[in-house]
Amino acid sequence: MRILIAILVALSFSATAEQKVLRIPFLIAETNFDPAFASDLYSNNVIDEILEPPLTYDMLARPAKLKPQTVEAMPEITEGGRIYTMRVKKGIYFSDDPVFKGKKRELVAQDFIYAIQRLIDPKMSSPNSWMVDGKIEGLDEMRDKAKKAGKLDYDAPISGLRALDRHTLQIRLAKPDYNFLYILALGTLGAQAREVVEHYGSEIGGHPVGTGAFVLKEWKRSSKIVLERNPTFREEYYDAQPAAADVEGQKLAAEMKGKRLPCIDRVEIYIIEESQPRWLAFLNNELDWINFPYEFRSTVVPDGTHLAPWAKKRGFKTFPSVEAGTTYLYYNMKDPVWGGYKPEQVALRRAVGFAYDIDEEINLVRNGFGVEAVTPVPPGVLGFDANFNLGRTHDPAKAKALLDMFGYVDRDGDGWRETPDGKPLVFEYATGPSQLERLFTQLWKKNLDTIGIRMEVVVEKWPDLRKKSKLGKLQNWHLAWNGDFPDAENFYQLLYGPNCGSSNDGCFQLPEFDRLYEKALAIPPTNAEERAKVYQQMARLVAVYQPWKLNVHRKRIDFVQPWVLGWRKQQFLHEAMRYADIDLEIRAKYMK
Repeated sequence: MRILIAILVALSFSATAEQKVLRIPFLIAETNFDPAFASDLYSNNVIDEILEPPLTYDMLARPAKLKPQTVEAMPEITEGGRIYTMRVKKGIYFSDDPVFKGKKRELVAQDFIYAIQRLIDPKMSSPNSWMVDGKIEGLDEMRDKAKKAGKLDYDAPISGLRALDRHTLQIRLAKPDYNFLYILALGTLGAQAREVVEHYGSEIGGHPVGTGAFVLKEWKRSSKIVLERNPTFREEYYDAQPAAADVEGQKLAAEMKGKRLPCIDRVEIYIIEESQPRWLAFLNNELDWINFPYEFRSTVVPDGTHLAPWAKKRGFKTFPSVEAGTTYLYYNMKDPVWGGYKPEQVALRRAVGFAYDIDEEINLVRNGFGVEAVTPVPPGVLGFDANFNLGRTHDPAKAKALLDMFGYVDRDGDGWRETPDGKPLVFEYATGPSQLERLFTQLWKKNLDTIGIRMEVVVEKWPDLRKKSKLGKLQNWHLAWNGDFPDAENFYQLLYGPNCGSSNDGCFQLPEFDRLYEKALAIPPTNAEERAKVYQQMARLVAVYQPWKLNVHRKRIDFVQPWVLGWRKQQFLHEAMRYADIDLEIRAKYMK
């Protein structure tokens, strides 16, 4: 793989010597670039560069700060948080496409309405419908009618979605939801031209057309993705407002001041699943930035913070952080053995939790690049509770006692426990084929062997496991959720009962939890303390019922080449390629 990238990079340099070409890796293959279909991080990294929602985030502000993107100003919110009114900027155009027959296609309010409608179209079965389900007045009724009719009527009026004129969008919510501002900043709600989607039909995932800074130029599935500067992109300049005390942010802002976006001419994305070739490609100057693979900590950052002398000489820029995300293993709550809410079913999941050695995961598998997660909410997100304490989380003796107490014992003397009714007790662990995933598999098997639970391994590529997960065909799956916005709602929606079939892969459905979720949504952002208290109650319910085995909030160090300007990881903007620049002179020196 490293040799292949080197050849491709060399060819690219010879063909486009003066172009600014950004090269980055994806750890996992994309699915496609249809925002109504894609729910994985890597597909959305690309979608965010092509399609534009009404709002976005300041690239350098900490804490995260929303700002207008394709609208003139932040939405006017009236009727106690129910009505959002915004004016779409005039003179924004979709990138050229044959569907437009040589004419410029201006962005209008109806394009956002259409993007929202696609999320509730029964034919799409969108995993992203959670973003609007139950939120917009009249939208659920439209969805239900479409299910009965077998087709969504996109021309039917919706009381909660109105284009007051060509450039004025008004959204009326079914009930107050002050977090809806964050939804308006998700790439999934990026404007789409209806005529384009209808023209490409089921192939739209390979033909995204938006108003963003880049266009999709080339796509070799699970191998390489190429974006190029959108030649019709509007005149837009870098504008970020880091805090005065943010020395690092101020330096990055100075590097980009006054520059027209995007600065990059071309982005080449390589799918490199294994850590070693990914890291070697970075060391060989074939990649411009990388989330440091923690397997190499001892030789690169031996104390976990400071670079080894040889790495310092290379001029690498490093940006350490704790991700606004959580890794976890969900249980299929509809599984007759591992799901359910009966005491013996909860006890089984709790026993597995006690058996799993999270310290070994953090210190041996992750080389210290993780913080134990005791609730679904990570640091830096409203609802994170640093004082929430589960006590000792690794206790094999307690795990065995729980299993014995509830009848999960070895009845036939083969060394493996059976269910209370005498059937084989088998933990079917779903995972991918990478070397890192094999390390996790070994750890899980070792821990479950300790308490006498037989483990069988299902190994498939991520996109295939995702399909099975969405169909409810996995017993469990190890996932990570990186926050879309800085509020615990974005994490607890993964456990909200009505989201079963979309974002709630495990189909956890607990009425008490759902009521608290809905209560939190109605609390204004000015009363963050009250909202946080509700989130604490939700965290306790998760701890009691154990629909997830919580693992870690990942630490990361972004390594960036010395010729890359203006870029550091923004937690809610994904890769934010459009905000990076490349100093060709510095790059040329390193390429000699």
